[in-house]
Amino acid sequence: MKPFFDKPISLDRQHYFLKAKFPQGKGYIKNGKLVWHCKLNVGVAHGQFKIKLIYDVKTSPQVFVIEPNLYEMTVGEVPPHIYIFNEKETKLCLFYPSSNEWTSSKYISDTIVPWASLWFVYFSGWMATGKWYGGGKHPESRESFERGKVL
Repeated sequence: MKPFFDKPISLDRQHYFLKAKFPQGKGYIKNGKLVWHCKLNVGVAHGQFKIKLIYDVKTSPQVFVIEPNLYEMTVGEVPPHIYIFNEKETKLCLFYPSSNEWTSSKYISDTIVPWASLWFVYFSGWMATGKWYGGGKHPESRESFERGKVL
């Protein structure tokens, strides 16, 4: 028997708390999935980014960068901590799944969205210096980009 705190948070509750913490965003639940669109303003030095988050309770949340086009910004150079990177989409790597940093018993509004904001801060630093100061483990970016493989 799983402890109480391991009980997944419902999509309705996740949606409610996303709306409460990020009122600039909009989302819906359809076919057992929560879809959330949100603009994240990470400061004057780092800019604004629009994300699309997709989540169902059986899988980890997926975060895609909608605007700006990171592929164009980097002129095709693959940034660290991504799962998919091409002309059409960028899917962020925000946590290492085996570490249990995120589980379905945690609120997306307290974890995934703030982590995406932090990712953009580190991305801005990487663009300026060529170094990633965010630490963490990530998939082999070149393989993800060149082969179109979803890691």
